[in-house]
Formats: sequence, structure tokens, C-alpha cells
Amino acid sequence: MKSLQEEIQQRKWQNDQQLALINVLYTYHWLKDQMSEALRPYKITMQQYNVLRILRGSHPQGMAAARIRERLLDKTSDVSRLLDRLVVNNLVERQASKEDKRITEIYLTLRGLEILGQIRSVDKLHKEQLPKTLNDEDAQLLSALLDKMRG
Repeated sequence: MKSLQEEIQQRKWQNDQQLALINVLYTYHWLKDQMSEALRPYKITMQQYNVLRILRGSHPQGMAAARIRERLLDKTSDVSRLLDRLVVNNLVERQASKEDKRITEIYLTLRGLEILGQIRSVDKLHKEQLPKTLNDEDAQLLSALLDKMRG
């Protein structure tokens, strides 16, 4: 395994915090590329996959778009457009709320559930590939350090 310094061919840093920050950013993009590649055969983006997983967590109940927005990993995503694409691909459907007709709830379709069942390559990344390089103790430490970094 190459160090960040070897990967980007830079040896000098202002301090260890700068190195850590650049390493977090570099690793984020590496993980994002890995996940995007795994999702490519299913013709969905990481953001769409995130929405489908959020909805699977509430299935069979639906969820309002605002609630989905709160739970997204990428807070900059345009939820309306994301949902439009998922509706066009028949992965989710919109229904007016029975309690409040002003609210539209989003539900996973059968096809959406089937796609989630087929997407094993992304799950494989965190269930098989990462455990080869990070044991449970390392993963807990990394999570704690990332939480600490966010303050």
C-alpha cells in the first residue's frame, strides 16, 4: 500500500494536520470512485443509491422528500431532481400523504427493492474489502477521529 506522499508525489507538508486533511480528502475521492464504479452497471449514482437505502430503511412506509433530504450524506444534492430521475426509472413512486394532502411521500417500488437486492458490489466494499485493511478496532478509531475532526 502506497502512502499519500507516494500517491500524489509530495513529500513536504506545512504540518501533520495539513497531511491528515489532504489524506481525508484523497481517501474520500478514492472511496467515491470505488462506489461509483460498483454502481455503474445499475445505472444509478451514489446519491440515488443513498436515497434508495434511506427508503429501504422505512419500507414499507414512505417518507417525505424533506425527511429524505435531512438524511442524505451529500447535503448539496438536489432532492427534487434526484427523485424525478428515480421516478422515471421506476425505482420510487410519489403518493399524496393520507394525513396531509400537501405532503408527497416517496415509496420504494418493487423494482427499487430488486435493484437494491442486486447491488452487492457496493456492500462488498464495506463487508469484504475494507475489513481486509481495517480491523474493527482500527475502524472504530478512524470513526472516532473523523467525528473528532468535525468537532
